[in-house]
Amino acid sequence: MKKEVQSAVFDKYANNYDEGHTKAVKVSGFLPSYFHEYKVIELFNYLKSIGKEKEKLLLLNYGCGTGNSEKYLKKYFPNLIICSVDISEESIRVAKEENKDLNDVTFKQFDGLHIPFDFEFDIIFIANVFHHISRRQQIDSMKTLNNKLKAAGFLIMFELNPINPLTLWVAIQNDYKFDKDSKLLNPLYCRKLLNKSGFKKCMIRFTVFFPSFLSFLKRLEKYLYKLPIGAHYYYIAKKC
Repeated sequence: MKKEVQSAVFDKYANNYDEGHTKAVKVSGFLPSYFHEYKVIELFNYLKSIGKEKEKLLLLNYGCGTGNSEKYLKKYFPNLIICSVDISEESIRVAKEENKDLNDVTFKQFDGLHIPFDFEFDIIFIANVFHHISRRQQIDSMKTLNNKLKAAGFLIMFELNPINPLTLWVAIQNDYKFDKDSKLLNPLYCRKLLNKSGFKKCMIRFTVFFPSFLSFLKRLEKYLYKLPIGAHYYYIAKKC
């Protein structure tokens, strides 16, 4: 029943989620597009560090919503093959329309657990999704993702950081407003979730430390990634 409720909620807001998101993040001085792109840049920097940014890789965007990440993924990784899934039929419809000019991008609705592709992926990309999944279902969802990852692949998972009070306020103004079952994931809880699901090598980085009026300090963020006060954080996790 939970999956059906979530699907109905996201169907309802598929056409105006960005409007609500814009209002919620207004305090940061950034537009939602800034947050969509920065996540892809973090992925790019990691792949570049291991010499794979130009390879033709398979990526699963788990919980793609209305497809805000795909144009940035193709911008930074023109050789990437993207398979994007979401539980919301209406969100998938909007995503297809908004990204109809992109090549090698496939959108499919799914039930939240069974990935509708019969192959494994090099990268699984998750952007602020798991706090919308009930705690009792998170372990099964994460195990499913572990099973869909190639042996040499990795998962990159972005989440809002509840340790940061401003992040909590933004979540209340946006995510909590339309999904009352949302519950932000503490970074330590997230690591335990990954470990219990079969991911053994987990690297965490904290991000988004400065609002737009302090953008001149953004160059310092690469040195602050260990401080647990960033508005966001992400894990890069591998099977072994």
